[in-house]
Amino acid sequence: MKPKIKLRGAEYIVRIIELLDARDLFAYPGGAILPIYDALAYSSLNCVLVRHEQGAAFMANGYGRVTGRPGFCLATSGPGATNLVTGIADAYADSVPMIAITGQVALHLIGSDAFQETDITGICIPITKKTYLLTGLERAAEIFCEAYSVSISGRPGPVLIDVPRSIQAEYVELDEDWESKFVKPEREVKNNFTDQDIAAAVELFKNAERPLIICGHGVLLSKAWDELRTFVHRENVPVISTILGIGAMEHDDPLYFQWLGMHGMKYCNDAVQNADLIVAWGIRFDDRITGKLNDFAPKAKIMHVDIDRSESSKNVRTDVFINGDLKTVIDRIPDTRTETNTRNRTAWVAQLNDWKEEYPLQEADYSKFTQVSAIQLLDEMLDRSAVVSTDVGQHQMWAAQYCQRLKPNHFLTSGGLGSMGFGLPAAMGAQAGLPYNDVWCITGDGSFQMNMQEMVTCVQEKWPVKILILDNNYLGMVRQWQEQFYSKNYSGVNLLNPDFVMLAKACGMEACYVDNTEDLKKAIQTAHDHKGPYLVHAHVMKEENVLPMVAPGTSLSETIYYPAKAQAEKVTK
Repeated sequence: MKPKIKLRGAEYIVRIIELLDARDLFAYPGGAILPIYDALAYSSLNCVLVRHEQGAAFMANGYGRVTGRPGFCLATSGPGATNLVTGIADAYADSVPMIAITGQVALHLIGSDAFQETDITGICIPITKKTYLLTGLERAAEIFCEAYSVSISGRPGPVLIDVPRSIQAEYVELDEDWESKFVKPEREVKNNFTDQDIAAAVELFKNAERPLIICGHGVLLSKAWDELRTFVHRENVPVISTILGIGAMEHDDPLYFQWLGMHGMKYCNDAVQNADLIVAWGIRFDDRITGKLNDFAPKAKIMHVDIDRSESSKNVRTDVFINGDLKTVIDRIPDTRTETNTRNRTAWVAQLNDWKEEYPLQEADYSKFTQVSAIQLLDEMLDRSAVVSTDVGQHQMWAAQYCQRLKPNHFLTSGGLGSMGFGLPAAMGAQAGLPYNDVWCITGDGSFQMNMQEMVTCVQEKWPVKILILDNNYLGMVRQWQEQFYSKNYSGVNLLNPDFVMLAKACGMEACYVDNTEDLKKAIQTAHDHKGPYLVHAHVMKEENVLPMVAPGTSLSETIYYPAKAQAEKVTK
């Protein structure tokens, strides 16, 4: 008979998490999770004490985005668990691998309205790939391994494991050599396409005169950027991206034309409306990129490749749908060039370049201290290996427009859910995952105040995250909509802000205040050289609007460009 050992449930679970190659656990303690905390005291895990559970979920989110491995977050039952929900939903919307672990009241108390009891597995069913209630230790390793596999396989996403306190306190008998038999799951890649599917795609390519590739987050999740770049140069096909697809193409690649949608480039939107083939790789066709659905890509056939079969014709009618991993699918598509379509593609790329020249992004005016000038200056000074996270609002759109020189999975933003408060904790999670990279959080004064308490966590962990607050004393994007669509009826958007520099210093973080471009340049350099976390409070022009813009309910053909006066002044200069 094999020698046996006994482990307390909490110790067993912590050891399983370690064997799943977790290094950081973003967590906050409470009564229903205390046995696990007792075991964590003897663990190799870096247990990060966040100041709010939402911060833990966003840190796990940022960690998952930059590493491709699930970020682990932990909270107690009741309010601790429900405070994770926004971060879990964010990970689900953007297909980010995450494992959320919650404490629960003892098994015999479930359903009795016990103190701090919530049905967190029920709450999270719509926003996770799967939820688990651990009712015994005999299947604990199996459940954690399955959760890990579910999180990273196919279309990645969050899972939740709810662990009653009584289970944490029980003992389990194991083979003495159980750890040597433990196997961490690998990502499963399931391709459900046929040779006929590939042949149909090839026919669309061969017959298209104006093909356009839209690459999304799926390209990054499948690590298919090399295959994408090789393919487009072989085929000479222009590429645009979604916001979450930023980084899939090199920013200065002559075949890359930035991104489309509500605040995307006008020439990208025009390209979609004039293409005769849209090749959608790893995108959701959400409303922010399609505009009015009935008018989206009216001249084009649609070829869509996605790991998630449910995306087939979900929002946009698909002529050819290939259900598979992009890295595999792109490699399977043979050379489609002919003398005719090569000539057509060359003319088509030239047309996009003409539109790009006619409708460029507006260059920053450094004589004014605006969000655009601040972000463009930061972009010019960033190291190419830097990671940039954003919060949500005007600064998010400008960061996406101007921070284009980043590597794959190094631009982190809340795309699907649009969660204010995402930026700082996501940057901290990214710093934990990539400890030797520069990490910058670009945030607004409104978004920053959602989770600014995590500055203390950042100081405690000695993470050298840099923060750029663009402060205009407004909830800027809401104000812009009220200006444009509600007759400037500004309601609930004026912000009385704290002294962010004093606040940062009270948390133990170095900080400075700037209100002009020259001082910002010095501040960015100082922040970069500083060994620890650093906050730059930039007080920018109060009213500034993000353009281009597709107004809600309108089509991409109706993209609002910069005012004619501004363009005339630019030409004159």
